Amino acid sequence: MSKRFPDRLDPWRFADLGKEVNGEMPLDVFSRLRDILLKPDGKVCFELRFSRDERRRARLDGEIRTQLSLECQRCLGELILPVDRRISVVFVQGLKEAEMLPEDMDPCLVEEGMVVFSELIEDELLLALPQVSMHDRDICQIPRELATNELSPIEIKNGEQERENPFAVLAGLKRDKH
Repeated sequence: MSKRFPDRLDPWRFADLGKEVNGEMPLDVFSRLRDILLKPDGKVCFELRFSRDERRRARLDGEIRTQLSLECQRCLGELILPVDRRISVVFVQGLKEAEMLPEDMDPCLVEEGMVVFSELIEDELLLALPQVSMHDRDICQIPRELATNELSPIEIKNGEQERENPFAVLAGLKRDKH
């Protein structure tokens, strides 16, 4: 086990040695993720094990855990997304090798024989993000001006926002011609 994580690592050597890497990193070191977060506070905890499978492929298995502060796209408030993600990847040196893997194995492309450790963790965190971050409807606090229709011509019916059909005018014109 290691308390300090390497910046770059040779995944095949780590797999041969059966290395375990455990620890935590601050969320603000992940530049791509930091731009998405509402608050880049906190840390990500990881427990990772390198090994070889029955076909001698270098593997990485483990878990990462954190809480991400995102902006709810419905109410624009803070949404805390708990992340408890299992990682299971096979290291490959090229796309051809990745295509030969069974469908149930995720490849991790290694360039120049080394993996940037923080990018490996960041990629998994980015994959954990929802397409659109929103609170559940029953706990989302929609701003009052949106709920009372003060900002746009949106009707609120049964708690759902509905826009007027833009083709309603055309349907009326078609009826007038007959």
